[in-house]
Amino acid sequence: MASLEKAIAAAMDAVKGSTVLSVQSENGGQLWEVQLAGSDGTERLLEVDAAGKVVSGPRVKDTGKGEKARVMGIIKDAELTFKDAVEKVSSSVHGKISHMSLDRYNNNDLLVWDVDVATPDGTWQGVKVDAKTGTLTKND
Repeated sequence: MASLEKAIAAAMDAVKGSTVLSVQSENGGQLWEVQLAGSDGTERLLEVDAAGKVVSGPRVKDTGKGEKARVMGIIKDAELTFKDAVEKVSSSVHGKISHMSLDRYNNNDLLVWDVDVATPDGTWQGVKVDAKTGTLTKND
């Protein structure tokens, strides 16, 4: 399985100056789908293979002005970077991250990194990391 870090590094290299919005492991870890956003709110999608090579994209996701404005707000308000969130989760939950996304919850009051972790015993653990404070909450 390509490492999460390798997939993100390849995607960020392909779209310089962007911010990670989400990453999803697919095909049993053989492929990572990465969604990035530019400072203008333009979203781009890429697929990175197990070797850490971009195999698809980047392609622009046409979302319209309202969604671009929403994404720009998320980017501006998130104080915890993707890398910070990965480190926070990795130090608290043992396993492999299979999905991460940055989004607002609770009627837009809470900006979090929503994370899925596959634990060594094969169970799933959901975790949320507050993108402003770094507070980690495990889902029951």
